[in-house]
Amino acid sequence: MPKIRLVIAVLVCAAATTACSSQVRQSVLAGQEIKQNTANVYGKSKTRAEVNADLALWKRAGLDKFWRGRSPPDTFRPEYRAAYAEYVRLRSGTEYQQEVQRQSAK
Repeated sequence: MPKIRLVIAVLVCAAATTACSSQVRQSVLAGQEIKQNTANVYGKSKTRAEVNADLALWKRAGLDKFWRGRSPPDTFRPEYRAAYAEYVRLRSGTEYQQEVQRQSAK
């Protein structure tokens, strides 16, 4: 009788190990898929120079003046909309590449 219990215990452990390893494999594959999907959502990573250039243009457009205190700015104000339009112009123009080069030289 003890031998049968030992055999059953070994078989149960083997079955549990197989089931766990299958779940771990599936989790790893799911994690890789999630990582790939988030990379697609957020796009290519930015360099430090690109982030700093974007911030510099944001400040140059005057958007930093609207973020005072804890509350977000009133994005419907004409002054904010004009500053945002200037930021978009700077960000999509040659000024951005020039600022990236300037930031890279630091």
